[in-house]
Amino acid sequence: MKRRPISLVRECSVGGISIHNLEWSDHFVKIVDYSVIGIGIESDRPIDPGVIWFKENLYGQKCGFLMWCKKNDISYRAGIQFISLTREEEEYIRKQIEQMQHFKRVQDPDQIIATLFARIKSDLYGALAHSPEQDIF
Repeated sequence: MKRRPISLVRECSVGGISIHNLEWSDHFVKIVDYSVIGIGIESDRPIDPGVIWFKENLYGQKCGFLMWCKKNDISYRAGIQFISLTREEEEYIRKQIEQMQHFKRVQDPDQIIATLFARIKSDLYGALAHSPEQDIF
């Protein structure tokens, strides 16, 4: 999928659940590019790979998976792949996030991870089936 640069500066707040320690952290990021399946961001500090929750809908999405993060001169650049959730899945995850306090471990990580990874697989296989010759992200 072709990535497109952002013409206007757009910043947003996101929360992340690290796959390394299952802890929640808040981040303020700048969106630098986007595609149908994800966004590129910049942050002033590194963000661990894991589930990203957008505090506001971004391009119709509420959730994504941070695939990579690397240092870039004075900031950190990262790529987030969108995760398309059903209304019920989004509501369940939203409630779980509301119950967490900052830097506390996720209460039901197995269910959250199972829900998200099933959706990631579905989205990835669907994208590959529709455009096998395209660069995915």
